[in-house]
Amino acid sequence: MRQRSSYPKSFKAQVVQECLQPGASVSRVAISHGINANVIRKWLPIYRDKAVAPLPAFVPVHPIPKRHADEAVVIALPLGGQTITVKWPISDPDGCARFIRSLSQ
Repeated sequence: MRQRSSYPKSFKAQVVQECLQPGASVSRVAISHGINANVIRKWLPIYRDKAVAPLPAFVPVHPIPKRHADEAVVIALPLGGQTITVKWPISDPDGCARFIRSLSQ
């Protein structure tokens, strides 16, 4: 049985705002975020007028140059005057996306 996804309100509001941009389509926005378009259509009346909270700034993800089974991406997150570095296995892109989304909750 598939578990139902849960998204933070700020993410929902951001997705709705993307759908409201000129020339945007709900289907295209849904595909870009890996979400079913019907889910976004349910959010539209709820989050249409909500202010979008800024998402945290991320440093671009760069793959490690070697090509092995243990290949990983390195994510550098600025936190105050320090940087937290996370190495994520490239074989788990969905887990990495969930981790990044969870940071904005």
